[in-house]
Amino acid sequence: MCLAISITEGTVNFEDVAVYFSWEEWGLLDEAQRCLYHDVMLENLALITSLGKGLSLPLT
Repeated sequence: MCLAISITEGTVNFEDVAVYFSWEEWGLLDEAQRCLYHDVMLENLALITSLGKGLSLPLT
């Protein structure tokens, strides 16, 4: 799991709160963990979007 945090004081964007798994790590998650990941990422996206922050989604 890669978790990079580079928050400039007072600002946050989706990349600051996103968590990415390698294919190997993803394969180790069970269905409930994958659903939780999906739900958390959607909630993070909604919260960041509600702040009116620009968003650039990764292509993968």
